[in-house]
Amino acid sequence: MKSENKLLLKLSLLIIVTFFLSSCGKKEAWNGNILIITLDTTRDDHIGSYGYKKGSTPNIDRLANEGVRFENCYSSIPLTLPSHSNIFTGRYSIGHGVRNNGRYVLNDSERTLAEYLQEKGFNTYAVIASFVLQSKFGLNQGFNVYDDAIDNEDLHKNFKSEIDAREIYNKFDNWFEKNSGSKFFAWIHFYDPHTPYVPHNDQIEKKERSDLIKFYDGEITYTDKYIGMILDRLEEEDVADDTLIVIVGDHGEAFGEHEEFASHMIFCYEANLRVPLIFYNKKLINKSRVISERVDTIDVMPTILDLTGIRKGEDIQGESLEYALRGGKQGKDHLIYIESMYGKEELNWAPLNGIIDGDYKYISLPKPELYNIKKDPLEKDNLYRKKGPLMREMDEKLKKVILKYSGRGDSKRDLGKEDLEHLRSLGYISSFTGKGNKVVDPKDGIILNVKLKKISSKIKEGALDEIEKELLDIKSTEIGKENFLVYDFLYRVYMKKRQFNNMMNILEEAIEKLPNSTPFRLNYITRLSELKRYNDVITNCNELIKEDPLFTRAFIILGETYGTLGENDKAYENYKKALELEPENIFLQIKYSEKLLKEQKYQEVLSIYNILLRFDDVKKNIDLLYKIALFNTKYGSMAKSGELFAEIIRKKPEGKYFYYYAMILAKLGDRVNALSNMQIALSRYSGDLTEDQIATARRTIEAWK
Repeated sequence: MKSENKLLLKLSLLIIVTFFLSSCGKKEAWNGNILIITLDTTRDDHIGSYGYKKGSTPNIDRLANEGVRFENCYSSIPLTLPSHSNIFTGRYSIGHGVRNNGRYVLNDSERTLAEYLQEKGFNTYAVIASFVLQSKFGLNQGFNVYDDAIDNEDLHKNFKSEIDAREIYNKFDNWFEKNSGSKFFAWIHFYDPHTPYVPHNDQIEKKERSDLIKFYDGEITYTDKYIGMILDRLEEEDVADDTLIVIVGDHGEAFGEHEEFASHMIFCYEANLRVPLIFYNKKLINKSRVISERVDTIDVMPTILDLTGIRKGEDIQGESLEYALRGGKQGKDHLIYIESMYGKEELNWAPLNGIIDGDYKYISLPKPELYNIKKDPLEKDNLYRKKGPLMREMDEKLKKVILKYSGRGDSKRDLGKEDLEHLRSLGYISSFTGKGNKVVDPKDGIILNVKLKKISSKIKEGALDEIEKELLDIKSTEIGKENFLVYDFLYRVYMKKRQFNNMMNILEEAIEKLPNSTPFRLNYITRLSELKRYNDVITNCNELIKEDPLFTRAFIILGETYGTLGENDKAYENYKKALELEPENIFLQIKYSEKLLKEQKYQEVLSIYNILLRFDDVKKNIDLLYKIALFNTKYGSMAKSGELFAEIIRKKPEGKYFYYYAMILAKLGDRVNALSNMQIALSRYSGDLTEDQIATARRTIEAWK
């Protein structure tokens, strides 16, 4: 009996120990907040924690030093929209299909990180700083709020390309103040390090103003300041410990590496692709780590899904880095697919793609490239001719990678005729097929472009006949015959020489040779409009819309053209379509309201004005506020008008504003405040009033007394 009891006791202890050990080893799913901050155009080697000594990034460095820093992270594509699509789908551009800015839309069939987390009960929010990430391009999928308003202070342009870190922080802060108590997933996008670089006086000395790299570093420091303010807000609301923070770059920036300067779109060299990646949370990460294995930004999404216990779709191509955050053993370097279709689509050059595998990077071009990036990180020694067998091996591997990640099969599939045609349809040109010999290699193209930019500086100085001849000579060469800049500079020369026929001829030729180059189409349409060839304007705009249904500017031009022709219904229809694409476009809202005013559609105008009042930039524009306030006195709400005049007076105290505010207060029955404001108008600001207003003010003061 005693032996049986001992056996039972041992079994009980074994069960308890087993349960205890299994419980200790069990991973707890992350159930707190998630904040992803994407740093546009930020290369890793300009961040302090990545070894940079010349800049200042104390807030990013603190997160890196106390969290998990990946010192070898790549973005597989150096373009903003495709790269962010990679981050938020966990898939390569050849998988989700977004391969350039502007002309592509993330398909609804793609499942984003925001959609996964929204289904899990997260309150999802995004604020973006660049036009190329606006909701019409598809990244808004899964966000409860997607703030893509690129506000414009002067209200005269179609849109600005960006808003700065201060505005992004203010937008986030306004949302956070109301939502900090919910379980949230927030994405904050900072665009400041993108060109044009803006100097920040407190960070850049006068003697350094000519140094573009100093400007670039200053933009990163400026961004870091607002990251610090975001961290402070998390602390103030006591949610910092419950928020997983991810810092990730979308791509880098070149400063003369391989002739690309203050740019990033053309090549896939290290300067263009290496980015910071940092995870930080005190509860989740109990010990800081530096991970040396090569990873990709497409790994961010599967990592977060694993951390939150969400089952991920089979189509996700990234690999989870959860082990790194939980203290597990490092993995092996990831094989990474790289590409840039910018040269192909914008400059009519050969498309660029390749892979990074082991110590080597292979770039498939008419003049192929192979680098040992471990020994040669600056990529100066092209091993193409020295390592022929390895080149062919890498080229075959690239083909299989493209087939695998474009959803056409796995890496074991044989490459038949249909497969090769599919590769070509994706923009792939194998260096060993001979297909690349008829197109311009970007390495040659960029050298020509550097030469052309030097020529362009002479256009301002004159000598137009000499410049025209030089450009026509370049245009007659194989490499220059379909170059964007050649056509652009010839157009400018003919503009300066006032040779209208030559202008139209060069634009028509450019459109034929470079059908994807929208600027030539827009210039051509502008000239047609000046000639009052309105039917041709309409035809060309409709062709643009057929090619790119998201091209807002074409709808705006159609609206203006139909308005000129007196076809108001068609004008409104096109303005309305433009507004559906860009509902946050202040210029467009105002333009549309002006057309409605002419047609005396006052309630529709009132509706637009109410929308406009949501924008901070509209509230800064006193003339527009004044117009909306007066409009409300006749067609809207007198009380609303009173509120607006009170706001106007706070910002710009002038006689006419006090005068009208007094009149409105009187109509609202508030004679005491009406009298006070009319007395201020008359005693302090009579110089702002007309003679009739002064006379009326005196009469009303006596009557109200």
